[in-house]
Amino acid sequence: MLQNHRYQKQVTEMINGISRIKWWKYRYVLFVALVVNVFVINRFFFDQSISDLNPFGSPTTDENLESTTPSTANGAKTPVVAVDKTKETMTLNLHDYDFNGNYVGWPLERVCKEAKWTPGLVYVCDNNSGGIGNIRNFILTCVRYAIESGSSGLIIPRIQRRSEEDHANLFTTGMQPLSYFFDETHFRSAMADNCPQMTIFDTIDDVPNSQNITKMQEFYPKDLNNPDGCDERGYNRHLDHFRVRFDKWLVSTHRSPSEAKPVSVRFRWATFFEWPIYRDGPEFAATFGDLLRINPDIENIARAVLREFSKFAGIEPKESKLDVPYLGVHLRTESDALGFWPDFNVQSEGYLKEAESRKLKHAYLACGNATDGHRFGEIAHERLGINTTSKLDLLKDEDLLALTNLTWDQQALVDYLVLSKSTHFTGCSFSSFTMNIAFKRHTMTEGLRTRQWKSPGDEFTTLIGRFDNWFGDWMFMYECMWP
Repeated sequence: MLQNHRYQKQVTEMINGISRIKWWKYRYVLFVALVVNVFVINRFFFDQSISDLNPFGSPTTDENLESTTPSTANGAKTPVVAVDKTKETMTLNLHDYDFNGNYVGWPLERVCKEAKWTPGLVYVCDNNSGGIGNIRNFILTCVRYAIESGSSGLIIPRIQRRSEEDHANLFTTGMQPLSYFFDETHFRSAMADNCPQMTIFDTIDDVPNSQNITKMQEFYPKDLNNPDGCDERGYNRHLDHFRVRFDKWLVSTHRSPSEAKPVSVRFRWATFFEWPIYRDGPEFAATFGDLLRINPDIENIARAVLREFSKFAGIEPKESKLDVPYLGVHLRTESDALGFWPDFNVQSEGYLKEAESRKLKHAYLACGNATDGHRFGEIAHERLGINTTSKLDLLKDEDLLALTNLTWDQQALVDYLVLSKSTHFTGCSFSSFTMNIAFKRHTMTEGLRTRQWKSPGDEFTTLIGRFDNWFGDWMFMYECMWP
């Protein structure tokens, strides 16, 4: 009884003591604590942009405007539209003329810091072919494997140019430099700043002690896996074991690299949908692909197309703001389209349905089949009053000359950029070109989003075509394509 009385007395004294504390002296501390708690709850329990959570900070630039006018090979000037790179354009903005935003490199820096590097190991990432969707992902996949392998060197990637006469012939015209498609200066600087452990060489002959190099051709990472019946197609399910098996394989085949005796690794053709991109975290998945930005000269042509499209829609183009609503259409019915892909009727019906539901009256069309392109434009106008146009219809004089001086695949890059800016984008579900645009819009528009793409679309894009089989319909590509 006495013990209970003492306990009650202690509790009473404690409560009285608390009540005597002059809480007003700590009002600022309490206020800060409250704000911090609200911030944490908002950021981690609601859907927010992960770029705002960047512990390293994001690169920013002053409000600089492009001031140069690149020339084409024959001297024709390509138009320049002002690009305002403020913090708001850090990622893809559908309402300006900047196709990139500021580069976010800290996820790459983190992955490179985690890797174990091997002196004398060099990767060669040039066994590619096709259009932007395939070539882009081949190079990125190869570079990601190079980091995982600890390759201390990388030969600057080159691009296989296809035949201009026969677009299905991918291997006849030789190699082109990385700048054939991409901004090589940006690639070099981004790698140097965020992955300095890997040296970029112009050619294999520039590797120190290249006269002693051992060349490994046609390497295929999945060959190191234990067969389990599901590795030939789809992503690499054995990445946890890849580095250990790769190192053991080098030793067992007497190819251990060193500075004195380097070893080069070149992938076999078509190794481009192997690495599940979210394995390295959503922040890496959303930013790694930004290593490969489109060649700035081609970007300038795309800006000219956007400016002319704005006039086509009856809206006077503004210097730095893009405010024309339009449907982006990738009609994939060229001669090399596979039989199980959605045909003209399926694609057209799906695209027009999206235009009608969003009340869009202007469409930008990309299609390598001129006959089907005209047919789609006629149907769209007759049924919904939609006015459809393309890059060749829009450009004139020097702008048109700059475009036609490009190869077929380079001209497709102009479509790639213009479609990426559309109010709503529609395309064929089996096209890597279409998928690349869709995924970038999904993960990078108005911030870096953490959620994976879900077929058939989101608020920015709708893909048309059936989605039945993971292998047969190539749905594994959804998990292995960097935006």
